[in-house]
Amino acid sequence: MFRAGGNRVSGAAGHDAGSILMDPVAHIRAGAETGTPWRFRLEELAWRDLVDGLKQEALPFVGLWCDGTDVHVLFLPHGNQPLAATLALEDGRYPALSPARAVSSLYERMVFDLYGAEAMWARDVRPLVDHDVWTSTTPLASMPGPAGGHKGMIAYQPSDAFLAAEGLAAGIGPATGRTGAPMHVALTLAGETIVGAETVTGYAHRGMALRWRNSRVDEACRLSGRVAAGCSAAHQVAFCQAIETACGEQIGHEVSQLRVVLLELERCVQHLYTLAALAQEAGAVLVASRCMWFREQLLKEAAPVIGSRLLMDHCVPGGVSLRSASDVGDLCTRLAELGEENYSALSELWRGYPGLSARLAGIGILDRAALERLGLDGPVARAAGGDSDCRRDMRMYDGLWRFTAGRHGGSVDDRTAVLLDEVGESLRMLADLAPRLGLTAGGRIDLSYQDGEGIGMAEGPWGRVLYWVRLLNGRVEHVFLRDPSYPALMAFETVLPGQNVADVALIKASLGVNAAAQDG
Repeated sequence: MFRAGGNRVSGAAGHDAGSILMDPVAHIRAGAETGTPWRFRLEELAWRDLVDGLKQEALPFVGLWCDGTDVHVLFLPHGNQPLAATLALEDGRYPALSPARAVSSLYERMVFDLYGAEAMWARDVRPLVDHDVWTSTTPLASMPGPAGGHKGMIAYQPSDAFLAAEGLAAGIGPATGRTGAPMHVALTLAGETIVGAETVTGYAHRGMALRWRNSRVDEACRLSGRVAAGCSAAHQVAFCQAIETACGEQIGHEVSQLRVVLLELERCVQHLYTLAALAQEAGAVLVASRCMWFREQLLKEAAPVIGSRLLMDHCVPGGVSLRSASDVGDLCTRLAELGEENYSALSELWRGYPGLSARLAGIGILDRAALERLGLDGPVARAAGGDSDCRRDMRMYDGLWRFTAGRHGGSVDDRTAVLLDEVGESLRMLADLAPRLGLTAGGRIDLSYQDGEGIGMAEGPWGRVLYWVRLLNGRVEHVFLRDPSYPALMAFETVLPGQNVADVALIKASLGVNAAAQDG
């Protein structure tokens, strides 16, 4: 599909390149106030000044989205405190943020595919999820476009940089017969060394934005738990927090502690699953089987109390939904005992297994510059010297979270070491939670769904999961989701050149690339 006008200029007055740039935070706060205290409305020239200012300032970028009328950008300047800027679309266009924040390119491409809103001066204007095979183009626009022209295979549109790479064309993905996430990796090879790499996504697009629009709150919560396999609890905790904030309500302390149990148990089982996949790919079959065995023991113990093995649909707006909430304290004790019996042996096996560390060392290296440029967080950042964990600023983790040293090498080996350490840390938190729980069943508050908007977040297995939700007439009018899959995808493309093609699967698994979560 041809996307026109990537470098068009707006009909507004020209930008004064010699203007004095204000601090981005102050610049946003100088905008017009909205009904939300942390969101401000800017005019187009002020938005363009903001983009220029962001090229010089390291203001943490969260995401960019559209609601059909306005485009919004969200930052977290201080811990978990949000700050957003809003700009009205002018003739369906807005100044791109990608010249200042590389990862925003993925959001801009998604916005165009869904709404037809064009990012002027964007770094990349290729389709992201719409490959001209949908029943209508720009399906969320006020007037959707006609059906796509292709009814067969998706046509790959490489970037100019990829086309310039010299070598043998190759690819890994759905059309090559391998199992795994539905994402195609286009490669240019010189022998077995990767020269260029780009991904083709959209195979797993499920229309989540449209399905959330004007949905019931309970149905929207159910959908949030199905965005990313293995991260259901994190998504539903963040969604529920956003709903509760929009309603001006705050859950009780024990309910928040029950949610921490869900989050930390999910972190354990998802990290063990990832470690098993990495060990299997590296040829360490014994280590992989021990990881999966330990994971199975944790889930076998938890399922009768939590209510399922998937840890899905147990966090609901206003509370939790557990089969036996009063037994969670005893469950935490048993999970901690399982950790004492098995974690140390697993850790020693991983670190001492012949050739495993050597196989993972030195590949897929991400440095601090890449972390900052792409906005990476979670264990991927903590394995490369980054200090990013939103649990430090969450009241639900008071007295539980403590700083744990990460790694600095940024390789696959460093990332696996961080994942392994975090399993032990989560088991330690569950042990600390045991005496705090079980006095009551937690309780649940009844929410009055008044018009408003709110933000909620959780530290998922791969980093910060954030939801922005707007309520209208008792229903969910609009949802924006920030999942770690966006920066992970860009990191994956960034790190592949120079790597051996045999290491692609290892690198991908160690970064937490999730095609389904990214496709939406």
